[in-house]
Amino acid sequence: MATIEEAIERIKALECPTGDIEKRVKGILTDYKIAIKSEIMVNREHDLDKNGVRGYRAKTSREGGADITILAVSGGDDYVAKVSDAYIN
Repeated sequence: MATIEEAIERIKALECPTGDIEKRVKGILTDYKIAIKSEIMVNREHDLDKNGVRGYRAKTSREGGADITILAVSGGDDYVAKVSDAYIN
């Protein structure tokens, strides 16, 4: 059975259009059966931004659910984002 740690490793390897980060993270958490899409919220967290890194937080509404911080760097044209780190809070 897949674990949250495996899902986080896949999130860490994520590289996608900047506007797709939320959708892709939801898809990964759904693929690993961490939660169903309707139970997952991925929000942009400006308070996590630092030195060009953009912060996001993924939460599930399940009891005892995951709370994951995601840090991503956008490319020079601000089109592609690459996740630089992801971890459980």
